[in-house]
Amino acid sequence: MHLAPFLSIYDIHEKVLADATYAIDLIHQAHAHIEQHEPQLQAFRAIGTPSSTNQKGFLSGVSVSVKDLYAVTGFDTFAGSPLALNEFDTSGTLVERLTKVGAHVCGKTHTVEFAFGGLGTNPHWPVPVNPFDTQQHRVPGGSSSGAPVSLWMGACQLALGSDTSGSVRVPAAFCGTFGLKTSVGRWEKDGIVPLSPSIDTAGLLALTAADALWGFAALDPATSNNPQAFITQNTATPKSLKGARIGVITALFEGCEGGIDTRVLAALAQLEVQGAILVDLDWPYLEQSYELFSQGGFSALEFPAFIRSKERKPWFDQLAPSTKMRFAHLTDADMNDAPARIAEKSALINTFNQAAEEVLKSVDFAVCPTCPISAPTLAYVENSMEHYKERNFKALRNTQVANLQHLCATTLPCGLDDYNMPLGLQIMMGHNQDQELMLWSVAVETIIGDALHHYGKAS
Repeated sequence: MHLAPFLSIYDIHEKVLADATYAIDLIHQAHAHIEQHEPQLQAFRAIGTPSSTNQKGFLSGVSVSVKDLYAVTGFDTFAGSPLALNEFDTSGTLVERLTKVGAHVCGKTHTVEFAFGGLGTNPHWPVPVNPFDTQQHRVPGGSSSGAPVSLWMGACQLALGSDTSGSVRVPAAFCGTFGLKTSVGRWEKDGIVPLSPSIDTAGLLALTAADALWGFAALDPATSNNPQAFITQNTATPKSLKGARIGVITALFEGCEGGIDTRVLAALAQLEVQGAILVDLDWPYLEQSYELFSQGGFSALEFPAFIRSKERKPWFDQLAPSTKMRFAHLTDADMNDAPARIAEKSALINTFNQAAEEVLKSVDFAVCPTCPISAPTLAYVENSMEHYKERNFKALRNTQVANLQHLCATTLPCGLDDYNMPLGLQIMMGHNQDQELMLWSVAVETIIGDALHHYGKAS
């Protein structure tokens, strides 16, 4: 569903560099798209102001939306709550990296309350509209709910999100965009409201992996000192799928709805035609990691320490019942015991990671469907808590593996399911293999097609 004229970041960079267009004109065009589509799609919590001067730099002319979990100088941060968090008022490292190379923050996008949820719902703020269903309001996925919607609006080329159980990859898959979940600890988290510090990760969405590679170059600590060199080197010598060993996590294809498994297998067959070798993987600790996730992971223990502090009582009192229920039962004794329980869970994750890293040695990367379901309607998940819980857990079933096994992961658009809704192919690699992950993702995208290939001609 291509709602606005599209320029890749490469196109923008070349035009601005050659003085074929002005960065400021591109920024004003992006804001015109927001003005046109925001009343219908409701992606933004707050909208910025176009600069009056041409910003110079690697991402000059590029707009970025920022999940309202990130502090951005000049904007309030609500984190999906009804009240602004005054201590989150100054841009952190990641936002500064983007603005220092010329990117323009077009606005703050909606998020699930304090990032608790994979469907994108929030009783305090409008729920962004999934642009792929014009007949009924389908959820966009969460918790980075406004991020992919802002991309389809033509508001931006990059969208900052965060991912604790799938909060970048689920909305990206539900809304047909690319999404990156970085390795825990790789990207700085200062200026980002915490949900679960042990496994919180910053992430990035874009309509294409090729665009996301430019954002990655500017953001990643290993490449941010010279992002142009990284782009130049890796566009000159792209990866080839010939001979690449792709591990297929067969267990995560089970229970897929709407033909999602069939579509992902068809995409993998395209990679086979190009010389890739598919290898079935018996993935370790799937049941154990899902059990840990079902028990609340780390967030049910770590977030209460943040929100139940005396100075944040007004925010705690305003929490939606669906958020508060996750930890309202915890007693003072439970909280005193939390550090020991967190240490036990961390030891489990280290065990999961070691086993996963061992399996990954036999392949270049592992794959599975990003989500086994497509985006449900807002009416259905708001109808009952049971409906919400069932869809939420299933949406996050495949994505939480990377979080609870300390891996990095991406999702790439993979066509439409039986309900004419987008679906994603998830790629996972070992901890701190983020740079290789991005390069493989771009290589896969050149074969299976990007969002514009799959959906650009949709009405």
